[in-house]
Amino acid sequence: MSISIFTDEITRDSPELAIGLAAEWGVSHVEVRSLRTGRFPNVSDSELKSYQSLLLDAGLSVSGVSPEFWKCSVDDPSVSRTLSEDVPRACDWTHRLGTDLVSSFAFRRTDAPGPPQEVAEYIGKLADVVQSHGCRLVLENEASCWGATGLEAAEIICDVDADRVSLCWDPGNSARAETAYPFPDEYEQIKDLVSHVHIKNFDTGSGGWCLANDGVVDWSGQIEALANDSYNGHIVIETHTSISPDAFAVKSDDLSDLEWNTLKNLEFVRALY
Repeated sequence: MSISIFTDEITRDSPELAIGLAAEWGVSHVEVRSLRTGRFPNVSDSELKSYQSLLLDAGLSVSGVSPEFWKCSVDDPSVSRTLSEDVPRACDWTHRLGTDLVSSFAFRRTDAPGPPQEVAEYIGKLADVVQSHGCRLVLENEASCWGATGLEAAEIICDVDADRVSLCWDPGNSARAETAYPFPDEYEQIKDLVSHVHIKNFDTGSGGWCLANDGVVDWSGQIEALANDSYNGHIVIETHTSISPDAFAVKSDDLSDLEWNTLKNLEFVRALY
């Protein structure tokens, strides 16, 4: 189990600064999502090459990539183009960046009582294309999509085939989807599917994101359980908030609020090892 950080959760404006800070903070891996002009892989090859060079110069590895696959409606006209064009390009660059992990969502949810059959069908097709290009697919639970909680995402994964897609477990997203106890209650039921983990936390009182050591998710217990369950993947810091509680009101003038919060999350997670 090793720590990674989304570069755009350190700073959203400068990949150079984000990668530099990640190296300065002593992390070994970063996760790739948004670059300067757009979300991976929908930026130019030259921008991706520059990003890759920054990583190599900093001595950082990549834990995974997070395109925005299937965060649209299931009947969006872009779906076929995504499968035929975007996914192969994403996998090509995933390999160039030194990893094989590609994450996806399960389409924007509607008021229907459950996901239409097309959701599992398209995720199965996505998994097949990803696998055919030598990568592996993880499905992230996301409050605005089908598979909002870990249990809902697990149902979709089992409909597709757990040998073709695994779970990117995000307890913070599950809390946002109104799961009372993402850990331990939900985790115990889905832990065999987990191959990737995102770290953030959610405050039900304010209805917003908060630092990892606050909020609904018991990250201390969750990380201990992952270790006890011999989890050997990455835990990826995804801070999601630039709002600091009073305890962290005094901060370095050299860091923005988001940078500072991410550093505090990193220190918190390291202290749990």
